[in-house]
Amino acid sequence: MKQAMAVSGVQKVHAVLGGFHLAPHNEDYVRQTIKGLVDLDVDHIVPMHCTGEPFYEILKAELPKKVIRSYTGTKLVFGA
Repeated sequence: MKQAMAVSGVQKVHAVLGGFHLAPHNEDYVRQTIKGLVDLDVDHIVPMHCTGEPFYEILKAELPKKVIRSYTGTKLVFGA
């Protein structure tokens, strides 16, 4: 994300959405990914189904105000 921010000139990432494909990885790797998002000071993190439950559970415990659980049909509106 840092490279994408540099190329685009974006200074602040407000939300990261997607399937992070972390289910097969160990807890240390999952925590490194979360630390990267924390270091970027992302406002909202929306893990989707292929992210894996360990990521969601750790994130929910450590950053409950930043995580948004999404399901099929979830509609997200930012900056309304």
